[in-house]
Amino acid sequence: MNNKSQRLFVDMDGTLAVFRPVDTLEKLYEKDYFANLEPQMNVIDGIRHIIRNNPNIEVFVLSAVLSDSPYAVPEKNTWLDKYLPEVDADHRLYPVCGESKKEFLKESYGGVRSDDFLLDDYSKNLHEWEPPAKGIKVMNGINGKNGTWTKDKVSIECDGKTFAECVVNIMQRRSQEYDLSNRIPNRPSRGGHR
Repeated sequence: MNNKSQRLFVDMDGTLAVFRPVDTLEKLYEKDYFANLEPQMNVIDGIRHIIRNNPNIEVFVLSAVLSDSPYAVPEKNTWLDKYLPEVDADHRLYPVCGESKKEFLKESYGGVRSDDFLLDDYSKNLHEWEPPAKGIKVMNGINGKNGTWTKDKVSIECDGKTFAECVVNIMQRRSQEYDLSNRIPNRPSRGGHR
C-alpha cells in the first residue's frame, strides 16, 4: 500500500457485480451464489481504466461478506480473478456484513483518510463513510429512488471510459454527476465537490 496515493475503495455487490435479489437469506449461503453474479461491465471497464491511467490512485475492493459463509470470500476472489484481476489479493478487503466499512479500515488499515473515496451503490455505506472521507454513489437502476444520497453520483449506464473520467473528476474535486435519465453529464457545481 502506498501512503502517498489517493485511495479508491470499490464495493462489489450492486457495483462491480449486478445485484441479484434473493427471497430468503439462505440463498446467500448457497454454493456458487457469488461466483455466478453477472459482471457490471461498464463499471469494471471504468475501474480498469482508472488503474491503467491513474497511477496516483490506489484501487481496493471493499466488499462485505457473511462471516459464517464458507463460500463468500473464496467465490468473491474467484470472481475478481476472472473479471478484475488487476486488483490483487492485497487490495481485496472483506469486512463482516453489518460492520461499517469505515470502522473495518480503522481497525485494520489505519483508518480512512480525508482524500479516500468509497464507490458504492448503498447509501447507508456512503453515509457511514463520511466524514472524513467522501462517497460516490453508483446508480445501478434499482437504487436512488428515495433521495437519501444527495452528493456525487455516477451511472452504470456510462461507458467504461466515461465512468472512469467521472470518478476521477470527482476525486480531483472536479465534480460531475452522470444522470441515469438522460445519460449525459450534468454541469459541475460552482462550488466544486458537492
